Amino acid sequence: MMKLDDPSYSFEQALEECELGITGNSSLQVRLGFSRPRLLALGEQYAEAAREGHLFEIEPIPSGCSSDASLVGVLSRTDLIKLYDQYFVGEKKPGRKVYDFLLNSAKEKCPFCGGIGTARNIDHFLPKAHFPQFSILPRNLVPACRDCNMEGKGSGFARRAEDQRIQPYIDHDRFFVEQWIFARYHGEAQGEPGRFEYFVDPPVGWSEKDKKRVWNQFEAFGLAKRYGTKAAETLLTVLRQMENLTAIGLDGKAISTVLLEPGVEQAPFVNHWQRGMYQALIACLADAGVGE
Repeated sequence: MMKLDDPSYSFEQALEECELGITGNSSLQVRLGFSRPRLLALGEQYAEAAREGHLFEIEPIPSGCSSDASLVGVLSRTDLIKLYDQYFVGEKKPGRKVYDFLLNSAKEKCPFCGGIGTARNIDHFLPKAHFPQFSILPRNLVPACRDCNMEGKGSGFARRAEDQRIQPYIDHDRFFVEQWIFARYHGEAQGEPGRFEYFVDPPVGWSEKDKKRVWNQFEAFGLAKRYGTKAAETLLTVLRQMENLTAIGLDGKAISTVLLEPGVEQAPFVNHWQRGMYQALIACLADAGVGE
């Protein structure tokens, strides 16, 4: 799970850019201007809820709500979705620069899978079909890879605290600075490459709700398999390096010091697959008593 910097564009700036692009629809311009204070207030409520992991408490629009009924001020569901589809994503509209900025801010790394997938889409963290009031709220727009957008996250949303996905922009820092993803290495006989088993082990002091959140996050995005596959791709190279170091006389403790511990330290973030992989190899050497 990778943290993203808070978007440089505010909700108000995104609204202004969209409004600049509305040509030939003065009625929508007027409705947007009238409803802007209410939209901005909802954006602040979103931020406050996201910081506490309470986005699940925001009610979706009623399933029977007419698309043309006033939803926020005098803006309808149709208006709010049109703002995104035509005036935010539209290639020649001023709002497009905000869209492009958000997409590029992740530097092609998907925050949900920790950069395994390439972020090529914008995901509505709270889906616009159910929460159109956040259709162009920058903090609700998360760059994501196809697998995470379509399969891991999908169009669903949480209704319980433990099901709330971690918000990459503004969720609590504990999810990004404390390690909760680890790995074990299962070696094979006669030096054959083994396999990594990734698992969740949240800090003891976390609440049961937060422990369940990371468990559910790990399961929803299929991180055990995806991290294990990524580590397996690197394993042969690392094993060859370990063999070479053994051949020149280094014992297990020295190999950990010169090769594996730097691998842990150089992982891009604390719950990156690379960190778990090198930690697992260090533990494997220690369990085998190599060099003791």
